[in-house]
Amino acid sequence: MSWCLCLTYAVATLERPIDLEIKQVDGKPAACMPVNDEQAQDEIQIKMVGVARPTGPASPDITYWRFELPAAAKPVYLKRGECLLYGQSLDGAIVHTQPKALDVNRTYYISIIPGGKYGLAYSAAFCVLKQADGAIRIAVPTQVDSPFGSLGY
Repeated sequence: MSWCLCLTYAVATLERPIDLEIKQVDGKPAACMPVNDEQAQDEIQIKMVGVARPTGPASPDITYWRFELPAAAKPVYLKRGECLLYGQSLDGAIVHTQPKALDVNRTYYISIIPGGKYGLAYSAAFCVLKQADGAIRIAVPTQVDSPFGSLGY
């Protein structure tokens, strides 16, 4: 649903989504506004956020977290370098899908749809990996053919 939302929004605006930066904070993925992207705004107002995992070309994505901030809610902004943590609670948000536990060795997509006068959608992919010591690592896919890229998978 997240990727679908972003793709629908991108097609409607006829532009490619702006890449979010993915970080790991307290073992969870965090989607961060890019610091050095020329297309990115200095800040955006959050309208909708979705995280989904694709399941295949003929089956629907699995939504892991989705919420929107209605026009009546107090606006929430993200500035360059600021992050939204997976599952983070925002005042006034209508949560359509509560955050679910993320499966290991899977690729997910997060999309942030801006509201107000803020144009393009923001999106990124991330993987949840289990390391040899049992610790969880959030990583960014690096190759199209392998969602885990050069991460040893």
